Amino acid sequence: MEAEFHTVSEIAQHDHRPKATGIEDLAFGSLAGMMGKCVEYPFDTVKVRLQTSETQVFSGTLDCLKQTWRNEGFGGFYRGVTSPLVGAMAENAIAFYAYNRIQGAIRSATGARPEDPLSLPQLFLSGGLSGTICAFVISPVELVKCKLQVENVQGYGGPANPAAVKFKGPLSVVGHLLRTQGIAGLYKGITPTVARETLGVGFWFGAYELVCRQLVRASQHTDKPLRSKADLGPAGIILAGGCAGISYNLTSYPIDVVKSFIQTADVRSAGSAAAEKPGIADTIRIVYGRGGIRAFYRGLGITLLRAFPANAAMFMTYEYLSRMASELRKK
Repeated sequence: MEAEFHTVSEIAQHDHRPKATGIEDLAFGSLAGMMGKCVEYPFDTVKVRLQTSETQVFSGTLDCLKQTWRNEGFGGFYRGVTSPLVGAMAENAIAFYAYNRIQGAIRSATGARPEDPLSLPQLFLSGGLSGTICAFVISPVELVKCKLQVENVQGYGGPANPAAVKFKGPLSVVGHLLRTQGIAGLYKGITPTVARETLGVGFWFGAYELVCRQLVRASQHTDKPLRSKADLGPAGIILAGGCAGISYNLTSYPIDVVKSFIQTADVRSAGSAAAEKPGIADTIRIVYGRGGIRAFYRGLGITLLRAFPANAAMFMTYEYLSRMASELRKK
């Protein structure tokens, strides 16, 4: 079995196109992140609101959709989009850049040639390490995003709390955090963010590579066998990218719930004598008290619904831009 898998790995991993340069990884990853964020953001708003609101505020996904539309209209689903849009571009640029550079480092450390295939565990490791790096870039961005997504929900179903801070946009949030908490305030929730990204991005890239390899393997029994994932058509990339997004969320979702809860604690408790500042252990107990294990998966349905198209769009953008650049270099 091991020998057969290694042969399949060689077929799937060998990429006959020239490797993307570092600048191309940064540029194509950035554009891929922008595409994915535009697709997923409305779903993300609903997810964060479900994760952080009491069960009496929203009875479920459909109720959250209806209340957001009724109270804020279409713009409510894109509330706070500026910060995460920039963050998604930066995150994906760094993710693809780091992923490919880490693979090169692993080859150098193991004495492998540039064209030699890496094993799936090595690819998972490359993805996980790139996720760790990304976490320090996106943590402040997600903090701003979550506060903007959740803040005005406190007024649903009744008069808004006059003591609550009303943010006008991302810069307003950043300014408030710097004034009240300093630089450290921008990294609230960094620990669960690092944990989520390390685990999630490892599975993100790993699942994508695995599905691509299996599609290449399956093509060997057809009239038009593929040499590598560089030969996959749109349908194959959409399937692999969508599966990557689902894998990321299925593996890291409970951590994401804890992260969102910590990052929005002060917004949800605005106006109280002492703003809620739970640690990780306290947050886990609080979330568990809201509904047991199920509370850690609240909003997962709409998250998986957005994950497939958003991540398919990201990988499609990156793959086809890379192929286009490769063809231009050949001329």
